[in-house]
Amino acid sequence: MTDLYFEDFTAGRVLETEPWPVEAAEIMAYARKYDPQRYHTDPEAAAATVFGGLIASGFHTVAIASGQLVRTGVFAVAGKGGPGMDDIRWHKPVRPGDVVRTVVTVREARLSRSKPDRGFVTFDLESATDTGIVLTMSVTVILGTRPQG
Repeated sequence: MTDLYFEDFTAGRVLETEPWPVEAAEIMAYARKYDPQRYHTDPEAAAATVFGGLIASGFHTVAIASGQLVRTGVFAVAGKGGPGMDDIRWHKPVRPGDVVRTVVTVREARLSRSKPDRGFVTFDLESATDTGIVLTMSVTVILGTRPQG
């Protein structure tokens, strides 16, 4: 998907992302830098936790889903940043060997009242692996409108 603008996103539109395989090395590297807890950084120590093994940081899972959204190309031409994310929920842990698949649904698209050359689009993301839903969240972004002329 390329050359998409605010007008291309109406409520109910669904985007599918490319699957993201998660490896133990990726989990540990992310966690060592951003969330250094033993069940994210040390497979042996993780085995003795309530999780029974290594799991990805929830923030890592958010990063994976966010990256999947960006890689759809929806922001390639008209992306202007975004005010934030809401309703982040971790339903199950992501483990080494899992493949994360994220479905993105447009919840709402509204034109800016103060700047008519852009609008706000809210996407609901649902990420899952073979074991079920692992993450849900909403992301609001600012997209430019299609140039006139």
